[in-house]
Amino acid sequence: MTSSDLVMLAGIAVTLGVSTWKSPEKTKKALRVSLKQFVAVLPFFVAVFAAIGLFEVLLTPQQITAALGEGRGMLGPVIATILGGLATGPPAAVFPLGEYLLSQEASVAAVASLLVAWVAVGTVSLPAEIRFFGPRFAMIRWTATLVLSVLLGVLMGWIL
Repeated sequence: MTSSDLVMLAGIAVTLGVSTWKSPEKTKKALRVSLKQFVAVLPFFVAVFAAIGLFEVLLTPQQITAALGEGRGMLGPVIATILGGLATGPPAAVFPLGEYLLSQEASVAAVASLLVAWVAVGTVSLPAEIRFFGPRFAMIRWTATLVLSVLLGVLMGWIL
């Protein structure tokens, strides 16, 4: 556990204490809602950690570097954008995967592209989006987020 983890836990404890002191009933309600949300996203986190475990067994660091490393140029962020665009789940579920990929020498640009695409592209929800907003809107939004995922990833790689 890092010092920033401890600071965050201390902040949560203080906030929870103040909240309980000011309004015990609202705090209980908030904790019930939080527990419900935690249970709802837990399967996604289990799936992500299982995927990371599979990656560790099936993919060598050299394979990850070959697909998503600095030497891939623009292709790394493009591959990562496609993977992120096809994925589904809560945004926070992709962070452990991104950390793992960085530890295996994936480029910052590729990991940033994966994160942005996971959150923004929404290929899985595209049929519903077409139904509610129409095909023109949905396809323009989808295409723009694909392109922007790559560009933002490359920008992050350049900045960092």
